[in-house]
Amino acid sequence: MINAMSGYQPYASANSVGNVLPGGLPLCSIMMLVLMERHDIYLNQVRSEYDDMQARNNLLKDMNKALAALRANRPTDEKTAKDYGTFVDSQGKTQDVFEWMRQKGIPDDTQNGGKRGVQSQFDAAIQNLKASIDGANSEGQMALIYLQGLLDKLNQVAELMSNLLSKDQKIKEMIIGNSR
Repeated sequence: MINAMSGYQPYASANSVGNVLPGGLPLCSIMMLVLMERHDIYLNQVRSEYDDMQARNNLLKDMNKALAALRANRPTDEKTAKDYGTFVDSQGKTQDVFEWMRQKGIPDDTQNGGKRGVQSQFDAAIQNLKASIDGANSEGQMALIYLQGLLDKLNQVAELMSNLLSKDQKIKEMIIGNSR
């Protein structure tokens, strides 16, 4: 038969009075270690969300620059075919609007698959790009709400750690005061 209390010695030392667990660490220390780990997890999540937000903001800047290029190069009539144009992206690279839209998965509605389009094709590309901008803005708002929730959790963990340290200090002061 296995003795469930084989490692437990209630009167082994004076530390048993101070909430010391069999592993040798006080309960307060274990709780602080757990809270510090939770804090690190939330901090890493906040950093990741922040990086995603930066990437989304750069994409939105690029989308707006591509939209401006499309509007500037839009033909004035249905018979004239023009090049979609270029823009300088957030990384400082010159991008062809047509190729960039294809790479980002934004439909361009070209029937012939070329880098030139007539007025109706430009209008369709502009509408598709506007829809993509709206979608990215919506995703950004949802990500911001999620980031705010993570920051709230991070602050709660920090507050809990501060309260735990404060209460532990008060208990130690009370014990020292009672022993005098």
